Amino acid sequence: MNSLPCPFCSPSKNDIIFENALWYARWDAFPATHGHLLVIPYRHLTGYFDTTTEEQASLPEMLIECKKILDAEFLPAGYNIVINIGEAADQKVMHCHVHMIPRYSSDTDNTAGGIRGIVLQEPERVV
Repeated sequence: MNSLPCPFCSPSKNDIIFENALWYARWDAFPATHGHLLVIPYRHLTGYFDTTTEEQASLPEMLIECKKILDAEFLPAGYNIVINIGEAADQKVMHCHVHMIPRYSSDTDNTAGGIRGIVLQEPERVV
């Protein structure tokens, strides 16, 4: 059992880029690109499927407002919006969070497939 405090549960007001009543946005500590934001519910829960109807309904507002901030500051050419749910999906912090990753025309030579590091493999079958 992990006894370390959750790094997303008590954000410093200085780290909050934008917020609404249920979510806040902060810069990713390990950004994939310039301007990589995390959109995080204030309430501690593990994954997106654990969010309430109210939390789900207020997430689009967060994404739209964060896009305005990122467009003004970084001028990206596109975005990836990613939610990793569970260790098998590479979720590192077990507090729900949404990656808002600005993309730039020059950030990769191969944009096929969108997000980084996904390799399709034949799944193990349970017999």
